[in-house]
Amino acid sequence: MGLVLVLMMFTSITLLGLWEKKRSRKRFQEAVRKLRELEAVTLTKAVKQ
Repeated sequence: MGLVLVLMMFTSITLLGLWEKKRSRKRFQEAVRKLRELEAVTLTKAVKQ
């Protein structure tokens, strides 16, 4: 019974870690995309002046 609980904990921790890694990668890509958009806007404003 104890072995089953240990395996369940290990599995849940592993799956949670993989899910969190995927989530953080997605958030990072979104931040990079927003930064590039902001950079393009500021470069456009600098060229117009």
